[in-house]
Order: sequence, then structure tokens, then C-alpha cells
Amino acid sequence: MLIMGLDTALQRCSVSILNGDEVLADKSVGMERGHAEHLAPLAASAVKAAGIEFRDLDRVGVVVGPGGFTGVRVALAFARGLGVGTGIDIVGVTSLAALAGNAPGGDLTGAIIDARRGEVYAALYDNKRAAVVAPFVSAPEQALEALRLKADARPVTLVGSGAALLGDLPDNWAIKTGQDQIDAKIVARLASREPRPVQPPAPLYLRAPDAKPGKPGLFPGGAPK
Repeated sequence: MLIMGLDTALQRCSVSILNGDEVLADKSVGMERGHAEHLAPLAASAVKAAGIEFRDLDRVGVVVGPGGFTGVRVALAFARGLGVGTGIDIVGVTSLAALAGNAPGGDLTGAIIDARRGEVYAALYDNKRAAVVAPFVSAPEQALEALRLKADARPVTLVGSGAALLGDLPDNWAIKTGQDQIDAKIVARLASREPRPVQPPAPLYLRAPDAKPGKPGLFPGGAPK
């Protein structure tokens, strides 16, 4: 399967193209803003490096969030445009699953993103990268308690920019440093394992954008118990 992975949800603009397990192109630029201006040229550069055309792609995997409100929309809009123009299947991948997918093998992986405003985005995955706790937003201490309850004394490896915000961790938990950003190759690989989508992916924001009046998050009373 010839598949493209796209990410603009955090502090990076990334495009990868894989043919099965073979990496044909991998382009990435770190940035806080400006994803919209960089994504299309970066994708064109990746396609050229891979020696293909956009219409040759079988599937596009795109990060749907949670993450930066504007960044999430940039990659989704670009991916949807490709789907409309070519008929390519577009598959959504959450930012937390992508972070966990790049973590070392083990029992459980907690993916934590600093959501600002005193909150984190969090999720917990097993060693097959299936969600044990689905993505949610809460205060760090609530997130820690929610993950701890589901971990049930098992070791947990934490990844992401919000991992250090959780505070005092259980003795058998550890933070894997240097894995705060999403790898578009992982996005492509995760998307390749999903069934054929029946409709375009929707954004996963979990809360309203900072520029608008606040609305309740996915869990108004805090993290799941």
C-alpha cells in the first residue's frame, strides 16, 4: 500500500510517504505557526522525492487531534482536498495514538500532551496500541488518577509534552524523553492498519479553541473514573 502520513497538530509540519514498510520520503519542519503555508509545498516535495504523483497514493493518514485548533484544521483540510480531487481514502489518526505508536514496546503507554490552560490531553494504550483509556482532556492530577486506575499496578511508559506535568508517578512508571512530537511515518503506518473509511475523518478537539468562550470538555466532571 502506498500511503502518505500528514501531521500539523503540534509544533511540527510533517509528511511521510511509505510503500508498505519502505520509507520513500520523510519531510519535517519544526514550527509553532505557519503550518498552512508550509504543508502543501512540503507534501509536493515529499511526492517528488518518492518519485510518484499524488494520484498514485492508495491512502492518506492524517492527524485529527487533539492539538492546536488551527494546526489540526490545516492537515485535515489538505487531506480532504486530496480525497475529493483523487478519490484517495483519507484515514484519521489521533495525535495521542501517533505518539504512543512511536514509544518503545512494553505493557502500557500513556500519551500526554500539554493542552495549556492547566490541562493535558491524555490516553492510555496497550502493547498492541489499542486504547485502554480513550483520549480525554483534564487537569494533570485527574489524568494521572484516571490512567493509574486503568493501569492496575502495571508498568506504564509516558510520552509527550505533558508527561512531566502529571506530578509524582507510581514507582513502576517512567517518562520516555525526546518523544514530544509526532512522527508522520507512524501516522502512515497506523492509518494503513485501519479498515477502509466510509466517510472523511472529523477533527478531535476535546475542547473549544482558546480564542472563543470556554465550553465543557469531553469529560465535564473531569477524567473518566
